[in-house]
Amino acid sequence: MEQNKTGKYLKYAIGEIALVVIGILIALQINNWNESRKESDKLNQVYERILIDVENDLNELSANLAYYKKQEHVFKAVVNDSISLELLDDGLSRVLFESFVTKLNKAGVNQLKVLTSKDSLSLKIIEIYDVMENFMVQGIEKDLNNDSRYLANIFRDNYTWFPEWQKKTIMKDNSSKELQDYFLTSMQYKHHMIQANQDIYNNYVPMIEYSIFTLKDIKEELQSLLDKT
Repeated sequence: MEQNKTGKYLKYAIGEIALVVIGILIALQINNWNESRKESDKLNQVYERILIDVENDLNELSANLAYYKKQEHVFKAVVNDSISLELLDDGLSRVLFESFVTKLNKAGVNQLKVLTSKDSLSLKIIEIYDVMENFMVQGIEKDLNNDSRYLANIFRDNYTWFPEWQKKTIMKDNSSKELQDYFLTSMQYKHHMIQANQDIYNNYVPMIEYSIFTLKDIKEELQSLLDKT
């Protein structure tokens, strides 16, 4: 009799323990699911921000690319010794001084970096923005802008036509002969144009094209993902 009672109590105790353990496991599972859902919702909110940022960056990069595509013939004419007076109307005297400083919209990306939960898309977004910032903005664009400032200072300190060049758009019919002669014949300006041509069309333009391609791909992935939520 005593053994039967002990066995019943033992079975009851084991059953109670099992129920408690199961209850704890279920509670943990629910808690994990809730935390996972919160992280997923937060990530989607960040993605919504990034989608807006990507769209704005695509517009700016596309404008930069269009400008340099339009001006490419000016650079090529200088490189190929085909300079003509008409090139002044196409921006010969200004083309080195229209350098861009791309203002990347990184609010969403910065939020993404501090999240503990990241998927493959998150890593792809972080990578392209780091590449654009380090190699395009802080690299090529910075070098182009430094060179344009250096050359503008040379104009200011050494040439009497500097005020004329500074205050108006130079065309073949509205500029002095001294100014025209410099931009059409100066080896100094030609060397800067040749170097800029290499930096822009061998490095900068391909970087912009790669960035646009990658951002468009990211935009499609973001839209597809957010449409499902």
